[in-house]
Amino acid sequence: MVSKIMYIFAHPDDETFTCGGTIAHFAGTGFTRQILYCATHGEASKTGNPPVCAPHELGNTRREELQRAARILGIDQLIIRDYGDGRLDHQPFLVLVQDIQHVLVRENPDLIITFPPSGISGHKDHKVIQQATLEAVRKTSFPTKLYYIVIPESIVHFLGRSVSAVPDRSVSLKIDVTPYRGKIADALKQHRSQHLSVEKVFPGVLQGKLDRLRTHEYYQLVLER
Repeated sequence: MVSKIMYIFAHPDDETFTCGGTIAHFAGTGFTRQILYCATHGEASKTGNPPVCAPHELGNTRREELQRAARILGIDQLIIRDYGDGRLDHQPFLVLVQDIQHVLVRENPDLIITFPPSGISGHKDHKVIQQATLEAVRKTSFPTKLYYIVIPESIVHFLGRSVSAVPDRSVSLKIDVTPYRGKIADALKQHRSQHLSVEKVFPGVLQGKLDRLRTHEYYQLVLER
């Protein structure tokens, strides 16, 4: 039984793009508490076309979008920091590590989920949050498992976009999220300011087409204690 999971990401919408089905899956069990840590407000992104807000309002807009998406997916606790979108590598690394470590020690999650070293898309903030999470976990001592979200090589050609993949043998956990495609789509729709990215990665989903949504989400176990 998994009693508590902590997801650690860099931006609002990272959670839905990567593991929204997993969040909905565990929310459906009724006995798993889920915590989402987001390191930035996502204020350096685009505001949409047509724009949904002024550039200076984007941080607040994306924070509100994240709150709505988290409720749909089943997040129990949302922790949003403001370390600066696109600037995580400019922040004192130890400060970020200590912040994540403090939350981990307070919450003692059974599972911790974050990006792999590649960041999947290669985004530098994704890479920094992975590095900080790994270091923070290493500094704790409670029993836990750390998983990276991964894309197995066997499905890359179905995605229609460039992402970093891992050999299929690296996959430790595979979750069937087919029953939760509707929730994933509803959560994606909450990230209205990022509709251009949503449409690029999941064509047609904003119009109600779910066939381009994933059926499984994959994870690599990298630390077990």
